[in-house]
Formats: sequence, structure tokens, C-alpha cells
Amino acid sequence: MLKTIKLISRKSDLAKIQAHLVSTELKHKFPDLEVELIFKSTLGDNDLTTPLNKMPDIGVFTSDIKKDLISGRGDLAVHSWKDLPVDTEPGTFICGTLQRADMRDMLFLKKSSRHKTDLEILSSSPRREKNLSDFLPNALPNELTDISFHDVRGNIQTRFTKLMNGKQDGLVVAKAAIDRILKSQTDEFKVGRELLREALKTLNWMVMPLSVNPCAAAQGALALEIRTEDTELRSMIESISDSSAFKLVEEERLILKSYGGGCHQKIGASVESFEIGQVKTVKGETEDGEEIDERVFEPKEEVKDFFEGVKNNSYFPKNTGEQIFFKREPVLESDSVLRNLKNTGVYISRSNALGNKISLDDSNCVWASGLGTWKTLAKRKVWVNGCSDSLGERNSPEENPFEDMNWLKLSHANNKDETKKILATYNLNPIDLDPKIKENTHFYWMSSTAFERAISVYPEILKAKHATGLGKTFEKIQSLAPNKVMPFLNYEDWLTQIEKHS
Repeated sequence: MLKTIKLISRKSDLAKIQAHLVSTELKHKFPDLEVELIFKSTLGDNDLTTPLNKMPDIGVFTSDIKKDLISGRGDLAVHSWKDLPVDTEPGTFICGTLQRADMRDMLFLKKSSRHKTDLEILSSSPRREKNLSDFLPNALPNELTDISFHDVRGNIQTRFTKLMNGKQDGLVVAKAAIDRILKSQTDEFKVGRELLREALKTLNWMVMPLSVNPCAAAQGALALEIRTEDTELRSMIESISDSSAFKLVEEERLILKSYGGGCHQKIGASVESFEIGQVKTVKGETEDGEEIDERVFEPKEEVKDFFEGVKNNSYFPKNTGEQIFFKREPVLESDSVLRNLKNTGVYISRSNALGNKISLDDSNCVWASGLGTWKTLAKRKVWVNGCSDSLGERNSPEENPFEDMNWLKLSHANNKDETKKILATYNLNPIDLDPKIKENTHFYWMSSTAFERAISVYPEILKAKHATGLGKTFEKIQSLAPNKVMPFLNYEDWLTQIEKHS
């Protein structure tokens, strides 16, 4: 077995942190191994004036390091995988990756810009500019009339310094970079951690949903590159590699390659893997000006003959307004709790769970269940920090990357969620159901509460075929109607499929 490995990477704090992550994994797996760390600047590091989309499209952060591998100056290179060209060159190859960090982007906005109608955002990515130009006007509580993007170069600390000292209002960066810097424990990176935390005192933040802003292919993943002939090192790297993450990244890169590849593309491609299937999202604009907006769910298992027997009038609901099984009654006592709430995470599954006249303190962290809830809250001037993207709380959980928080879920009084404390802001009072509902063969359920209400009145509904979204509703109904429930991306996805088969 090899006794020493020369590991080479870029010399920014983030690159060093990533190199240390790989070194730690190797030494944990091979305790007698010596790992020599070598750090260097690349073309992309040395030229901080040329915008990235004006620089050569092939490996401005990676080609110099690849040459050192081939020459023998290094044995193993650690890259941010998104920086590598989609077309590989001979001499080296990527043989592994570690567990992938968060794929999403984050927006940081000066608190002093909270009420501005025109915003200037720092970003080095045509993809971010394209996709966030569409999303942010609906996601921010500002009444925006204009949003513009301006190029920014340099490491994470440099970018935050430019934001804090400049006239621009906001900055978009990869969440993986923020997470890795904050989680680094050594004194070497203390300055970077403190700079981020100090900047945060004057900034609001948001985590951008992948459904509207899919990541750069491979964002958040590390690429472990070696010489092609180094079979012994290959075996060692593969023993610490996350094969599932590797497969998903390769799939994203193939998607990007199908559109021409390159980090200058205005295209994001994300592949998310969950226990029940994969969600693929591709969004942006091709070099020919073609708009792309695709999001599909591929289940691991399908219910056999799921659409068999569906007819024009045999599915329910035909629109979201049909599935009303309860009358909502506000719990007025919750209003004072919400008004006095501070330094708490607030999960909001439906926008009407938060009373129209309630404003939350800015010290709280607000997480929505999906885009619809987010946009409605934003119109009511609520700053939303992120959402579960309609994937369910388990698949896309709430979080505050900067501090641990107790989370409170706003819901109805009968919610039995065991993962969060519930604040009941409304009661559900059952209403009479139309007997014709039991004649349907196919159902889509927005909540398990509605399903339980329906089968309590008409138990024969259990024999029908059922559909849900990807979260807890699927798990609950699957337990009550095994082998008769199929998950879909959302109601609109199910309705499209039903109408095709009816």
C-alpha cells in the first residue's frame, strides 16, 4: 500500500478546507498513510478582473493542477467538481467524490435594502442571473421594479467584503461554500468564519429552491482526480468515495453536456435522490436563446396498472378548490404567541396558517412548505428564508445554517407531527361530503387529514387508486392503503397524467 500521497488543490480557504476533508477521510481509512498537502494558485485565481463568462471556458481553475498531476508534482487533486469541463482529457480521470454538500445557492441582502424597489446583486454566474431574475421579484418582500446583476470575483471572504463595502445590495453564492467554512474547526480558517458571522449582522439571507434555480452541474461535490495509470491510488480513493453522489453528479454533467456544456451556460441542472425516487430539474436558456424549464419525478417503484380504469369523470379533484372537507376556524389565542415570538424557527405549511394581520419578528427564521406558500407570504411582507420545495419536510428539511434553533410548526390543532412542536393557529371543522365522491376511481390527496376524513365517511374509497406529493402525506396514506398509492411531483403533475389516460 502507498505510504505517502501528495494532495494538491487551490490555495483559497475553501479549497484548503476541501483538501483537508479528503485528507481526513483517507487517513481515517488508512491510519499509516502520510498526506502531503500542496496548495497553488491557478489562472482563475490570478486573474480577478476578467469576468468568469469572458474567460476561457475550459478549466480556468483546474487545468494548472491537472498539469501538476501529469508531471508527478502531485498524486491526487481535489477540485470543486463544478469547475471541471464536461469533456475530459487523457492522462487523468475522476475516480471518486465524498458525500455531497448542499447543492443550492444562497442570497444575502443588506437589511438596509429591505424596502428598496431596485436592487443590484453581485454574482459571477449567468445561470444565477437568468433564473433568479424570474424568481426574486416574487420571493422578496420588496415591491421590485428592477433587479440587475453585477460581476464579482474572488474567494468567499473577498466577495462578502465587496458587498459590505460597496453600493450593491446583495450577493449570491453557493451554500456549500458557506456551510464548509462555518463547519471548519481549525484556527487557520477562524478569520473566514468570523467575517461571515460579522457580515450576517447586517444581512438577511435566503436559500434558493432548486425548482426555480437548479444548481450548476456538480455544485457542492468534490472531484478527486488522479493519473490514469495509478491503479493502487484509485482503489484507495474508491474505498472512501460516495458512489451514489458520484452517479448523480455524472448525470447532471451529462445533462449539461447535452446542451453544449461549459460554466458559461445559463443552464442549471439538478438531480435529487430520495428514498422514493429522483427529481430532475433543468432550467435556463441555451446559447440559441431557447428557454428550458423541466422538472420531473421518477419514482423508484410504480403501482401496477395505476391509471387503469380512469375515465373523464372518475378522478378527484378536478381542481384544487374541490378538495374542501373542512371549514377553518382561527385560534385567536395563537396571535399573541406569534407576535411575541423571537429567535425561533417557524415552519409554515400553508400561507393561511399565519393570520393576515400577524407580522413576525425579524429575529425568527421562516421556512415555507413550497413556492406557493413562499410567494403568498412575500406579498404580505414576510421575509422567507427558504422552503421545502413541495418535497416534504423529511426530503427537504427546514434549517438555519448559522445557528441551532427550536422549530415551531404552524398548523391545525389535530396535527400529530412528532418532529416539531405544533402551534395551532386554526381548527378544522368537518363539513358534509358529497356522496358522489365515492364513485371516483382515482384520487389525489393534498393532506392525510383530508384522506382520513374521506375514508371515515366512505370506507370504500380505500379500494381506489391514490396519489400524493412526495412528503409525509404519501407515507401516511401508504400505511393506510398499501400498494395503492403513487407519489407525484405535485397535483398538476398528477392531473396532467390523469388527463392523458382518461
